[in-house]
Amino acid sequence: MTDRGKGRRFFPPQWYPILWEEMIYWRSKFWLYLATYMLSPLLFLLSFGFGVGGRLRVIMPGGASYLEFLVPGIVALALFNNGVTSVTVRMFYTRLFWQSFESYRLAPVSNFSLCLGYTLSGAMRGLLAGLIVFGVAFLLVPSLKPNWPFGGAMLLASFCFGALGVLIGLCLRSFDDQALVSEFILVPVTFLSATLIPVERLPGFLQYLVWLFPLTPAAELLRTALCRKYFHWGLATLLGGWGVVLFILAWVKLKRLDS
Repeated sequence: MTDRGKGRRFFPPQWYPILWEEMIYWRSKFWLYLATYMLSPLLFLLSFGFGVGGRLRVIMPGGASYLEFLVPGIVALALFNNGVTSVTVRMFYTRLFWQSFESYRLAPVSNFSLCLGYTLSGAMRGLLAGLIVFGVAFLLVPSLKPNWPFGGAMLLASFCFGALGVLIGLCLRSFDDQALVSEFILVPVTFLSATLIPVERLPGFLQYLVWLFPLTPAAELLRTALCRKYFHWGLATLLGGWGVVLFILAWVKLKRLDS
């Protein structure tokens, strides 16, 4: 099978049906997803932020409190966990369990559009979760007000995590692989990527190692935009580079399924 979709169609784009399917499915389970998106971040916020945050001051420019440090990290976690997990699980089941993934691959849709559709699907799921979590956090910490740099950082991080979810979903071959990915990739990245504690508080070698995780620049970019009110182009370039690399790797992996 070769790359499909040689005839170009500009509207609607070839990836649109994948995104539309995701929106319909999300709408059918709106309240379930709403509760799911809010549960883990609220636990982190209540236990870490309000539990120990009042007694812990983090050394940051401007003397921000730990609670103000924590909120952008929790938003980054919502973007990461929901953006990666949703598309990974969806691709796993459609490829290996329901065998419905091939219906898209047999359609006149290019591999690039197929990869982009699933990436945007995961990005949308992560972005919705991030917005919901920030809305709840804003009610609890009204001093943190949204701004355009923060919105741009959320969009960039959502795309990066959606691409990561597609890559992982294409690499999974069994339920055991899914468990290994969760234990050896998602969990370490979640707790070591400047989401709950500053990078400076980690052991020496980990302070450099965590910058190999895309969640680290995402959390720092969100924190800079929300707390310092400006868009850090260096962090944005690093995160954007991660997004491009992950998307290309997912695209190449998808093309290799044809061989």
